[in-house]
Amino acid sequence: MSFNLNLYRTLVFNLGLCVAASIPLSSAHAGPKVCGERNKLAGYLKTKYSENPNALGVSTTGSSVMEIYTSEKGTWTVLMTTTAGISCIMAAGHSWEERDKLAFLPKS
Repeated sequence: MSFNLNLYRTLVFNLGLCVAASIPLSSAHAGPKVCGERNKLAGYLKTKYSENPNALGVSTTGSSVMEIYTSEKGTWTVLMTTTAGISCIMAAGHSWEERDKLAFLPKS
């Protein structure tokens, strides 16, 4: 039985992909996407992270609403709710800062 360098490289590469895929992405408090009833998720964010709704917007298609929940500690969560009534935590993080909208307008 001879050593096959190409087969070895393929096996090592595939093993690396498996390891990389198994490492969760880091965020303040959301790993894999979590979905459920909006009221339950909102209650969880309030109880666990002291986050409250800060902003919202309707998608261009009108098929979902995105809400941003923030806390005074700087944590934040983006919650998406579909017209079917399903809500999912889409992203979360830390170091949220409020900015004055006028600060980004061009000076006249």
